[in-house]
Amino acid sequence: MYSIMPKANLFNTVNIIKMLFVIIFASTCSLSIKATYDLTREFDVFPAWFVPSFGLVILILIALCLYFVFQVWKIEDHSHLLSGKQSVSLWVFMLLSFICTTSVHGFYPFRSDVLSTLRGVDQVMKINFVIAVFGLITSTALAGIYIFSRLKTPAVIGLMIMALLTLIPNDNCFNPFNYWWIETIGASPLMYTPNLYATLFVVCGLYGIRPKSAAFLTICICFASLMLGIGHQLGIIW
Repeated sequence: MYSIMPKANLFNTVNIIKMLFVIIFASTCSLSIKATYDLTREFDVFPAWFVPSFGLVILILIALCLYFVFQVWKIEDHSHLLSGKQSVSLWVFMLLSFICTTSVHGFYPFRSDVLSTLRGVDQVMKINFVIAVFGLITSTALAGIYIFSRLKTPAVIGLMIMALLTLIPNDNCFNPFNYWWIETIGASPLMYTPNLYATLFVVCGLYGIRPKSAAFLTICICFASLMLGIGHQLGIIW
């Protein structure tokens, strides 16, 4: 099923959607390319397979996102927003992405002992935890608005604005991903880049642009984030 928005509202908001989508796309691609470049300078820190595999994955993701950019650019005032089970699934995967991303830090702040842990972390990591919780709670609220009301377009816009807020530098974990950022501005904005990818795919799915593929790609982002985090925690990757 699809929800048809009034033409006047779509005419005023489609350009906002396109603008935010391109901003997220440009930010995500820039951060990903920068991360890949930084890793090539620390090649010996990782297993021999990791950096080439990481670069290949980034190349594929950028190509896929570029395809979706062109599809989003075709959205007109008569576009339909997805409703029903498919839209619910997309929102669920969006929520899951925040939990999966935090696997790199042992799933904090979603652990039962987070309050006691907060006393021992610095201000930067507290911002990191706040962003994860804020992202999950905000995405949940926006999902409720999207699914149970007619304010579907504002919910999508809210999701994209929320995603951009995750770019606030929030990670000072000293590892090859973050060396340059820490030395330059004191903290890295990289950690929640997977959530930006998830946002791009979810938004496309909600606009009816290959929703099944968008859902699958969001699941892949969640799984890749989870594997990266677990690999780090176990010392397999770095």
